[in-house]
Amino acid sequence: MVASISFFSLYKLAKVSSLALLISASSFRIYAGGLLYMLSVNFMILVFSYQVFDASAYLTQTEAWTGLSTITFLCLVSGGIALYYVPGSHKATFYKSFTFKEHVTTYCWNDCRYSVDHNHKITTDQQCIRAMIPIWVSKHYTPDDKIVAFYKGHWKDWCADPPDWFDEEFKSQVPEDLLAVVGETGGSEEPEEA
Repeated sequence: MVASISFFSLYKLAKVSSLALLISASSFRIYAGGLLYMLSVNFMILVFSYQVFDASAYLTQTEAWTGLSTITFLCLVSGGIALYYVPGSHKATFYKSFTFKEHVTTYCWNDCRYSVDHNHKITTDQQCIRAMIPIWVSKHYTPDDKIVAFYKGHWKDWCADPPDWFDEEFKSQVPEDLLAVVGETGGSEEPEEA
């Protein structure tokens, strides 16, 4: 029984993994299919309501079909016009998946112009914004190679000439594994004597 359960769970995992790969590879088709489904399901509901429930007491079937067809046509035309005027660089944002890790790697690392430091003060210092990423964001979402290179390149400078945000409280919040890679102990600048 245990072997069959584990085989079934492995089969399910492989099926989900292949589905995720299919979704990421054909996200535009899925997006377009979802839109077509949402537009066509209304017609199915209309057929169902007149064939099963006899909704003619409220609207005649001809009026309902005319109204739904007109509204669907207006939705398609207005959606097409709106999509036509969206710049080509932004069209993919309607259907492209964007993970939080990608958001941290692109926006938080490059484009973020202000943030809040560990003392909850608004800062516009780009070094502070980047230094706060491993403190505010879960390790699963941080761009590790960029973070390690950034900390290695700036830690000694921060210790020699500390910015206003680089205090003992900040140092204590930096993850220990990051400090181990950078080569620092974290808490104080000088190692304690035994």
